[in-house]
Amino acid sequence: MKTPADYWSFECQPSGRDGYFFYHEGSQEIPFYWEYGGGDVLVIVRMTEPDKFDLRYPWVAARRREILERVAQELIRGRPSCRADIDDQSLCIYVREKVAA
Repeated sequence: MKTPADYWSFECQPSGRDGYFFYHEGSQEIPFYWEYGGGDVLVIVRMTEPDKFDLRYPWVAARRREILERVAQELIRGRPSCRADIDDQSLCIYVREKVAA
C-alpha cells in the first residue's frame, strides 16, 4: 500500500539568476532556494537552516536525507554531464559538471 510519501512532486520557480524549487508531498511543501554557483558548481541549492529543519518540517524530520536525495536526482535528471553532491551538514546540494577522465 502506498503512503503519502510515495506521492511527491518537484517544481521550479525561477526568477532570473536565482529562485526556488519546491518539493511537495500531498499538501505539504518544502522550499529550496537555488542560485548559480561558480567554477565547476553550476547550481547551489539550499534547503533551510539545519538547526530549524525538524521544527519547520516535522512531517519529514526522520527522512531528511531521503528528501535531499530525491531533489538531487530531479536536479540532474536528463543531464548526463552533471552530478549532484549532497552536504548533509548544511542541507545543501551542489550540482557540478562531471570531470572527464
